[in-house]
Amino acid sequence: MKLIFSGIVIPISTIDWYGRSVSVIFFNGCNFKCLYCSNNNFIKVANQRIEPLYKGGSVMEIKEIEKMILDAKSFISAVVFSGGEPTTQYDALEHLARFAKEQGLLVGIETNGYYPERLSKLIENKLLDKIFLDIKAPLDDAKKYSMITRGGDDAARRARQSLELENVEIEVRTTVFRPFSDVIGIAKGIEGKNCTYVIQQGIPDNVPENEIELRKETAFTRDEMMTLARSISFLKDVRIRTKEKGEEKII
Repeated sequence: MKLIFSGIVIPISTIDWYGRSVSVIFFNGCNFKCLYCSNNNFIKVANQRIEPLYKGGSVMEIKEIEKMILDAKSFISAVVFSGGEPTTQYDALEHLARFAKEQGLLVGIETNGYYPERLSKLIENKLLDKIFLDIKAPLDDAKKYSMITRGGDDAARRARQSLELENVEIEVRTTVFRPFSDVIGIAKGIEGKNCTYVIQQGIPDNVPENEIELRKETAFTRDEMMTLARSISFLKDVRIRTKEKGEEKII
């Protein structure tokens, strides 16, 4: 089996799953085209050679990725699948999730939540331990959600369905830029859910080059990020993630 793959495995990461060392595997392709996508190199078409973080991307055999997981196995406790959007390549995702579980590793997925039925299938098959759900805007504002994601009028509804999934740990994440920082509205939509909420510092330099105005913005400072987090004290577990200090629990 071949995988439409960015050519990147981060063998050991300590920032993608708080408290764990993990391998992170990036999938090419995404059904969204978010205004401020920081991984926009990973969503290019499969047959287009790209030059992402470490080496030229290409279509790879699943066996190559399995070997990378085995090479890191002694140093990690989990594998996180990211992208792009990993659920758009479901067969390859399920295959690798099963392989990771067979090695005694936990499995996490960083996802936009558009395919809750695919996430549900992984949960039913006991192949998924944690969902890192990227929520872009208040879930009750379908128009704004669609504008940010360019992902269809049902993007917010589908993200909500993913948030409602059971028998899996869920961490909600929002990357904030000054024009897109309605964490109060987002937090109200997840109030009462048994999940962590992480507010991530958006880096304008990582925004797609065609989003000129957004690239001119200044990033929130750590102090400003803390203020955003404290504005949603009605949630039980709120954290910030900044380039200065990494992940910090605020509430």
